[in-house]
Amino acid sequence: MQDRLCWIFSAALDRLDREQREPDRWEEECLSYALGALACCLYPAAAVELAAFSRPVAERPADEVAELEHKPRRFTKEMLRHGLDHVMSHSAVSDDMSPAGHLAVRSFLGASL
Repeated sequence: MQDRLCWIFSAALDRLDREQREPDRWEEECLSYALGALACCLYPAAAVELAAFSRPVAERPADEVAELEHKPRRFTKEMLRHGLDHVMSHSAVSDDMSPAGHLAVRSFLGASL
């Protein structure tokens, strides 16, 4: 499952490359959460975030979009691609993550998992 999700993540970044743009604030949020979930082997959460990334602008919840617009940008395509490369090359490390490490990432992801 991890390989398929990493492929989907990479395809999302490739799409942004083809469109010659950085992710909008919604896309950035989805991709950063998906990356964190992949790093922790929380594959269902990563799948949800990657699906949300592809949601058409008209179908995004207006209240969530408005809230995101007030938050500073944090990640560029380059940073997200670097993160994906790191996850793919260190996937075995996440299996050894301590319970505290999993808790920290879950907190980062909004503790909705």
